[in-house]
Amino acid sequence: MKLRDKFFTNLLSLFIAAWLTGWAPNALARHASMGSALLEALDEAAQSRESTSLPSQGTVEIAFSPNGACTAATVRFIGQAKQSIRLAAYGLTSTPIGQALVEAQKRGVDVRLVVDREHNGRRNSPNSMVNFLASNGIQVRVDTAVRIQHNKVLIVDGKSVQNGSFNFTNAAQTSNAENIIIHRDFPELAKLFTRNWEHLWSESETFRGTY
Repeated sequence: MKLRDKFFTNLLSLFIAAWLTGWAPNALARHASMGSALLEALDEAAQSRESTSLPSQGTVEIAFSPNGACTAATVRFIGQAKQSIRLAAYGLTSTPIGQALVEAQKRGVDVRLVVDREHNGRRNSPNSMVNFLASNGIQVRVDTAVRIQHNKVLIVDGKSVQNGSFNFTNAAQTSNAENIIIHRDFPELAKLFTRNWEHLWSESETFRGTY
């Protein structure tokens, strides 16, 4: 029995016992209020267990947009990959970033992407970036298990992570207020992000290029 269900069962037993023993209704109201507060505390405790704190390692690079260095820093980060790239994208239309991913694939890097089902242009169009990547041998999956796949995460070689608000799009570079943070040589952080990425990958559907 789940902890929450067990609590409600115990609370109901308390109410029945209270009426049988002649407790006043206002006393029961106080017990109900206490029960509600306890349930809220339990929910908060469960949520807090989902967060993780790590002692910082490595170096940090930061960039901002519009018209900042986000795209250039992302391309440079991709270019440093030697073994693997794991990317989760909400939007993916940037030509320089797409080309950098294909170049990484060609030099032997294992490149895999999870993308949102709606916000990547017309995926089936020959000119879409997702179609371009998949047609160049990159493994791409579309996350249909959630309403929006809103992560913007890039994991390189299982030890460095880029995240932030920056979508991998032309608009994010030229029109939007965005940011990225690149954490290099922080394997414990990369491990946590990879674990989440693998969950997204497992719940997603394979996208196949059309050319």
